[in-house]
Amino acid sequence: GQGGTNERPLDVAIIGAGISGICLGAKLKAAGIDRFVIFEKAAGVGGTWHDNTYPGANCDVPSMFYSFSFAMKTDWSRTFAPQAEILAYLEACADRFQLRPHLRLETAVAGARWDAAAALWRIRTATGEEHAARVLVSGSGQLNRPAYPDVPGLAEFGGTTFHSARWDGKRVAVIGNGASAIQSVPRIAPVTARLSVFQRSANWMIPRGDRVYTPLEHWLFAHVPLAARAQRWLIWARLEMRWP
Repeated sequence: GQGGTNERPLDVAIIGAGISGICLGAKLKAAGIDRFVIFEKAAGVGGTWHDNTYPGANCDVPSMFYSFSFAMKTDWSRTFAPQAEILAYLEACADRFQLRPHLRLETAVAGARWDAAAALWRIRTATGEEHAARVLVSGSGQLNRPAYPDVPGLAEFGGTTFHSARWDGKRVAVIGNGASAIQSVPRIAPVTARLSVFQRSANWMIPRGDRVYTPLEHWLFAHVPLAARAQRWLIWARLEMRWP
């Protein structure tokens, strides 16, 4: 493949086709740098929004703030976007910035070492391919790696076990009540035969204020560019004021 051991080295190798990888790819294109590859272990782009598909999955950042400043999305359906809509936006960005030819999907990076003599990164994939690159950027994130609890007897449990990031279930016991549980439990409660939630301590929540954007708001954001930009700045100012 491109950047193999017998070929001219890549200018940049990127690990991960999530938000960071897509952003860097778009910026490299804008800078006229075209010899780069984005390695992604999943079958598609989107990172955490590709991996986490459990019921109720959405973002806790207001929608109008959750897009690239250079590729603003102004037609979000809600003030807090659901997972499928965010993934569709990231897919559209991969197309818009012509990143598809640079993607190596279902290709996990197993290791990388710095070759000081050649001033190159030697990158090895899980299938044994080797690539060389002048610059290596990790955009691997952390929300794509399920953290399984160390519950005694879990290995001996005869039923189905899965992490919310690997969604599948009917009779469900939820361990923990963090952000994923807050999102998924209310959604799955009506459709599970039985649902049990185990929490170590109580969680504190405040109303999110999620609602559907009105047709007027959609029109304003689409036709008055300053309106969308102002909305982003208002969200930024309101959230930053909480942490002086």
